[in-house]
Amino acid sequence: MTRLACNYAIVRFMPYVETGEFANVGILLWIPKQKTLLFKLLRRKYGRITQFFEELDKQVYLKAMADLDTELHRIEGLLKEGAVVTANPNLEYGFHKGIFEEIIRPRETIVRFSEQRAILSENPKETLTALYDYYVGRNFVNKEYQEGLMVTGIKRLLEQENLATHFKKRKVEDKVYSVSFPFVEERNNKAIRVIKPLFLGQTDSTAIIEHGGHWRLKVELLRKRQLLHGPVLFPVKGPEDATEGDHRHEAFEETRHSLEGQGIQLVAYEEQRKILDFAAQILH
Repeated sequence: MTRLACNYAIVRFMPYVETGEFANVGILLWIPKQKTLLFKLLRRKYGRITQFFEELDKQVYLKAMADLDTELHRIEGLLKEGAVVTANPNLEYGFHKGIFEEIIRPRETIVRFSEQRAILSENPKETLTALYDYYVGRNFVNKEYQEGLMVTGIKRLLEQENLATHFKKRKVEDKVYSVSFPFVEERNNKAIRVIKPLFLGQTDSTAIIEHGGHWRLKVELLRKRQLLHGPVLFPVKGPEDATEGDHRHEAFEETRHSLEGQGIQLVAYEEQRKILDFAAQILH
């Protein structure tokens, strides 16, 4: 099968230019030989974006994506109709490279694009899906990425209530064993309270159970070594798209039950009041 030379760019949502923070929200794929523009945008399950940019009204994101979708469909239509005039229509690649560069050129807007990249493809539609899954979809099922977002959200929450100074990112350790936590409260060099967000929304039910068990074992080992001297809170996020009866939902519920007890408390990540109550309680 013939492989086609394609160009692509990652669509990025950057509402706060001053911080430079952005989220990957789509892919544009350009096939010069076929005079075709393909694209895929994150229009559903956008809660992850609004959770990361907590102060942002979700309508800002929705409107930005709707406007981009409309514009890309307009360009797609013009190309299909042959309504775009070129300086030299006999140039198979030159013009098309130019129009793609025009679409993704840097602008002072909240929707931006990565640099142009090249790829060879036998099936551009499959390539578009693969690129989207890699740059957009994979981020959202990767536990390290998700838990990083959760840590950022909890840090902001603690800062708003003037509780952030009570907690530090640190390792709880002895000479043989150590575990890193994003929020540890110490007294007399002893860990007396810990907050560790857990993402339990992986695409595989086994991975959900294993990740929860992994962290329960860590806590048990720390207590056995007398390195933890107080409660541990796990704010958790489960699989958003799993319904009752789904294997992932079943795995999440099983993991929740197995984690609770022996000084471990669980709350939903969205239950901010409970997280703050845990962080503010006086320990004796």
